[in-house]
Amino acid sequence: MDLPGAGYFYTLAQVGITFSGFAALLMAIRQMRAVEMSKFHLWVTRAYVQSGLVTAMQAMLSPMLYGLGLSLDMTWRVASVLIAAQSLMLIVVVPKQWRAATNRAVEFRVKLHMGCGFLMSMVLLLNAAGWPFPPSGGVLMLTISWNLFAFFTQFTESVRYFFEEVAD
Repeated sequence: MDLPGAGYFYTLAQVGITFSGFAALLMAIRQMRAVEMSKFHLWVTRAYVQSGLVTAMQAMLSPMLYGLGLSLDMTWRVASVLIAAQSLMLIVVVPKQWRAATNRAVEFRVKLHMGCGFLMSMVLLLNAAGWPFPPSGGVLMLTISWNLFAFFTQFTESVRYFFEEVAD
């Protein structure tokens, strides 16, 4: 028996991988223009490639756990905890990575993205606890999708960094 919603999880994984490829293309386009990649450009590119790969991994986690024999309820709980923990770790390091890559202040949109990511991680932890509703795969689909969509939005804003000369 397949995990309910497995097709959606696999689709998220495919979109995440595709997103990573588009992010990597930005770096190639900038280099084709014979413009040097600054530490900031490299960090932005790495962040987007990483976000796509993390999305793919998170999306494949629930089907893998279920395939290993976890019950449906336990699959949602364990996946929620693992994804929340990973997301929180990635959110915590963003300000330090930003400061290491550039002298600019962290932009509001990045702070907003981090704040929403923190809230989504809390939703995942509530899903794992089974409060106020029983654990659900829909919550996992929502949070993984939100993360991917949020990175799409960030990506569209960041494209400008690769086509204009921005001082670090």
